[in-house]
Amino acid sequence: MEKKTGQKSDRRKESDLTEAETLQLERMEGETCRSLRGLWEEVFSEDSKKFTDYYFQEKAVRNRGYALQSGEGTAAMLYLSPYPVMLRSGNRFECREINYIVGVATKEEYRHRGFMDRILKTALRDMYGKRQPFTFLMPADPAIYRPYQFGYIYVKEEYDRNKTAVKQPAGAEWFPRLAEFVQDFLEKHYDVFIRRDEAYYQVMEKELQAQDGGICTVTEEGRLRGCFLYTQENGKEEIQEAVFDRENGGSSPVVPAGTEKPMIMARIVEAGTMLSLLRAKSGEAVFCIRISDPILDGNTGVWECILGEEQAEVRRTEAELKAASAGTDTAKSRKAANISMEALISWIFGCQEAEEGFWFESYVNMAEREEILCQLHNVKRLEKVFLNEIV
Repeated sequence: MEKKTGQKSDRRKESDLTEAETLQLERMEGETCRSLRGLWEEVFSEDSKKFTDYYFQEKAVRNRGYALQSGEGTAAMLYLSPYPVMLRSGNRFECREINYIVGVATKEEYRHRGFMDRILKTALRDMYGKRQPFTFLMPADPAIYRPYQFGYIYVKEEYDRNKTAVKQPAGAEWFPRLAEFVQDFLEKHYDVFIRRDEAYYQVMEKELQAQDGGICTVTEEGRLRGCFLYTQENGKEEIQEAVFDRENGGSSPVVPAGTEKPMIMARIVEAGTMLSLLRAKSGEAVFCIRISDPILDGNTGVWECILGEEQAEVRRTEAELKAASAGTDTAKSRKAANISMEALISWIFGCQEAEEGFWFESYVNMAEREEILCQLHNVKRLEKVFLNEIV
């Protein structure tokens, strides 16, 4: 149950609280997350029983759950599904636990009353307390999440089945080789992806089979060249993911369709942790940015970044923050580029250039602006993202 810790909240009268605030907020882990199946089935009625059974047997138990409870049961819910995400930082990778937000649902009669707002903000603050760099989700409607400073970071390439190629289902004996191949491929070509290991494919096989699909390998003369994951619900086949070595030619079971679709949105959670993953392309990149976060106050302020090729020093400068609020000359002594939280996530993940997302106060002259932008252009960003998770 959520406990109110802020003095401001403690002093508020019960009559001043919103309806969403008066409901009991329950945090769940492990087996208790399965208790939310009823609302899941009600809201996500398009999911088959086979898939829902899989999710609550295999995935829900690994999640952290949030639920608002009314006198008539669960009014709203949200899951945080933890994934080991590989993040390129300079010339090496760091593996961080990153939460995938899934199962955001509100009972129909409780919608448009602030229930989801309370749950989502609570989850963001909890993740901030754990210093997670960012969180991500696959939106049913991006307009729902833009007010919470989520922005797109991944556009998925779409594929068609090559009808002339032979489909080769992969058995469990392939999973160790598959994990090694795909992990190596992604490290060479991407900056952000979920770690591949044998356990990943064991769970993924169950998920795909619950959607009448599976995992297929691509081989040539006994050598593994790649794989693709597919679903086939209601007789319609969809390629969920394709990883294969295109450089060596040969016939592939899937071919690019020539189209893409925006798929994954993300939000920065703890700005210092996120910025600390960045590195300079060469030498050093030294700059200050001013962030305003309407939800997570600890992100608001001026951040001084000194990025090398192999290390980073990032700190929030409290003195400049206070001076900026007071409008004193001290604030002007440290020239900074301003950016919103949504624009910052888009810039870091290569979906927006510095000139598009950053802006400057009138007291920063043109030469100073050009110098800051030059430093920002020297940042090695996390531009190549590969996140195809559905749940």
